[in-house]
Amino acid sequence: MALKEQLISSLKKAMQGEMDSVTLYANAANHATDAEVKEFFFSRREEERLHYNYLLQYYQEISNDLQPSDLSDRISMPASGHPMITDSFLRRIGEDQILYSAISTALLLEKDAIEHYRNSMNEAENLTLKAFYELMIRWESKHYDDLLVVQKEAEQYYWQINQFEPF
Repeated sequence: MALKEQLISSLKKAMQGEMDSVTLYANAANHATDAEVKEFFFSRREEERLHYNYLLQYYQEISNDLQPSDLSDRISMPASGHPMITDSFLRRIGEDQILYSAISTALLLEKDAIEHYRNSMNEAENLTLKAFYELMIRWESKHYDDLLVVQKEAEQYYWQINQFEPF
């Protein structure tokens, strides 16, 4: 496969993953009845939409035989943690099967994105793309770590509400 085709294929896969995340977070936000929970999922949706737009720009540039732009000055990492992750927030996630499943699914999407960006970074010859993929690995890893905290902490409420007992 030619280098250009390989890059385009890699970008398309990444765009699909980001759009899956956008859709997942939007659906979770639309399902949520609590304002804090809605805001959490809507903010995640917007971050994933940004990722998609960065990828789309690279896709268009490479498709048109242009050099990839350096987006480093436009991309900023999200702040550490999330201010809405409180005990009551975790309870609302844990008590709602759809929201809890959205967190679990988002973890899988983030894990897949990290792996894809790592592979893409290792295969990329262009230094601008390498740097972009490295940044995306850090960004998606941050998302993954934050979501893992939510899942683990909300799990106790999930088990309580569903009255699960060990077998």
